[in-house]
Amino acid sequence: MVENVNYFFKSLRDFNGVGAKFFSSLERLLKVNPNVLDLLFHIPYDFIDRRFYSFLSSVQVGKFATLKLKVVQHISPGKYRGRKSPYKIICANETGNISLVFFQIYDYTKQFLSVGREIVVSGKISLFDGELSINHPDYILPIEKIEEIPLMEPVYPLTYAVSNKMMVSLLNKVLENLPSIDEWQVDAAISFSDAFRILHTDFSNMKLREMAKERLVYDEILANQLLLSLLRKNFKKHKGAIVKSFGQFRSAVLKSLGFDLTNAQKRVISEILMDLQSPYKMLRLLQGDVGSGKTIVAILSLLEVVEVGGQGAFMVPTEILAEQHFNSFISILEKASLKDKVKVLLLTGKDKGKVKAHKLQQIKNGEVDVVIGTHALFQNSVEFKNMLLAVIDEQHKFGVHQRFELSNKGNGIDANLLAMTATPIPRTLALTSFGDMDLSVIDEMPPNRKMIETNLWSISKLNVIVNLIKSKLETNQIQKLYWVCPLVEESEKLDLSAVLERFELLKNEFGDSVGLVHGKMKPDEKELVMKEFANINGKIKILVATSVIEVGVNVPEATLMIIEHAERFGLSSLHQLRGRIGRGGDKSTCLLLHSDKLTMQARARLSIMKQTTDGFKIAEEDLKLRGAGELLGSRQSGEMEFKIADLSSNIDIFLAVQQDVKNIMEQDPLLLSNRGKNLRILLKLFDFKGQMNNLLAG
Repeated sequence: MVENVNYFFKSLRDFNGVGAKFFSSLERLLKVNPNVLDLLFHIPYDFIDRRFYSFLSSVQVGKFATLKLKVVQHISPGKYRGRKSPYKIICANETGNISLVFFQIYDYTKQFLSVGREIVVSGKISLFDGELSINHPDYILPIEKIEEIPLMEPVYPLTYAVSNKMMVSLLNKVLENLPSIDEWQVDAAISFSDAFRILHTDFSNMKLREMAKERLVYDEILANQLLLSLLRKNFKKHKGAIVKSFGQFRSAVLKSLGFDLTNAQKRVISEILMDLQSPYKMLRLLQGDVGSGKTIVAILSLLEVVEVGGQGAFMVPTEILAEQHFNSFISILEKASLKDKVKVLLLTGKDKGKVKAHKLQQIKNGEVDVVIGTHALFQNSVEFKNMLLAVIDEQHKFGVHQRFELSNKGNGIDANLLAMTATPIPRTLALTSFGDMDLSVIDEMPPNRKMIETNLWSISKLNVIVNLIKSKLETNQIQKLYWVCPLVEESEKLDLSAVLERFELLKNEFGDSVGLVHGKMKPDEKELVMKEFANINGKIKILVATSVIEVGVNVPEATLMIIEHAERFGLSSLHQLRGRIGRGGDKSTCLLLHSDKLTMQARARLSIMKQTTDGFKIAEEDLKLRGAGELLGSRQSGEMEFKIADLSSNIDIFLAVQQDVKNIMEQDPLLLSNRGKNLRILLKLFDFKGQMNNLLAG
């Protein structure tokens, strides 16, 4: 049985007909060093019906047909409208004539298609000047080899130098020797191997195809949920430092805030305190919509460990956000008269030489209580004396694998981990991506937050908008505003020039009151512009930016957000950007500028943004529109590994799997039963990150 399982991991390089060039193309199409399982999951997206037609009168233009024909005449190319015309071979049967058209033809093809030869031809039917034709037929064979033409042929996603014929041929070789393996599903109607055979070769029975797909969807979600449950169980074994303070620092801050926490914030703080006071390591994900008050929850949590003599780390994705959190923390400590008792330090990539060395020494010696920083905190040179809590803000920006790196810097102590995200994630998606974590949700907004009005405007009304801004600024109806332009890697140079062009246009209208921030600027330059924009008396009133300002930037005076070409942003990004305004007491407005030619999906996205400001509703709609991978940015980061499951349409299967996994973990947590041993095979097949061996002994 081990040999049977190993077949699925056999390299495609080992199959006859897969040379170096073909294998290199397969790597581009699938992944580096693809194996049998990678190819099997490359499911055809369509199929070609090549069933035979006896009568030319019954073929349809634009459809495929397979015909028995006799070669009648060759027509060599002549001049046609100033260019060389194609080579035509007239063929016929008892029902009429049809031309085989070649824009490039080889001598051996001409010789094979000699006048009088009887052949079988398959290809797409075209109509030119009222005559039926097939351009470059897919199959041209002698009559006696008619059975070599597949009646139903799968159509695969392809890449350069890989034809559909090559894919079909390779899949047939793989499927020919595909072994059966022990069953891990209960009462499965179709086996794991047969499910692949059906999806790659059977196109006549749609009900059977659906059953085969559901079988594999169940397997994929089952592997995901079971692996996360094992991760969670394994993590919970780790002893953590018990953090049980008297709550003096917490009480001092709460008294000095000038407002009450929402009930949701109080509930989440209680959940975190229970984790900190337990003997096991905390691993908690805190979800909260933009402006729901996650930062104060993080600060209060960090103060808990400081009060008992421990250290805390607060990691964020950008230097702008790190400095903002640092200033907020200092301000809160000053108001609570705790500045002399709690030492907070800022560590970013800007720190160099002696300055950096001094900061690292302070952290190592325990002279610093809380370190706020960016990716710099991951560096090996950063050592803590007694870190008891690591907080990661916008944790999906860092990737799942980095969750534990920071918490492992506790100098021999397993530090507790609190991960936060302002990107609302639908519950099903949260459980498949972060199911190894306990989940807390701040599902209530502070009472002073006003609804942000969202309007859709055509980009053609640019001049009207500029004049409107001018009027609003002159009458002090708005003090600060954002103007965001798209910037994506695929067209980065083009987009960057568009941002600079917009900056120049607005600068011509508004002079030095316009600032510019984008990812290609030096950190010092960005910081200078952001400081001037954030300063209520600063000269910069209009900030032109890319989505670099999406996360965490807090300027309460900003009441207008203009997002140019909003159709190019995902719902999550649009929601995050809109969340940069409405942070003060004044009414705020978001203008989504779009092109006049919108796809149906883009129109749907923008319509949702206009209808609601509820981040969780937006996330649910985003999941339906874009799927799980894009919603989390995982197509770029490689975190989501679903190849066939789609959470937006497989909710019923997901719920069934959850119950199955719950039963498994209750009855056979070490996977030692007969089914458990087979589930180990499942985990091996779907364990794309190689985690299983670390979780299961034996």
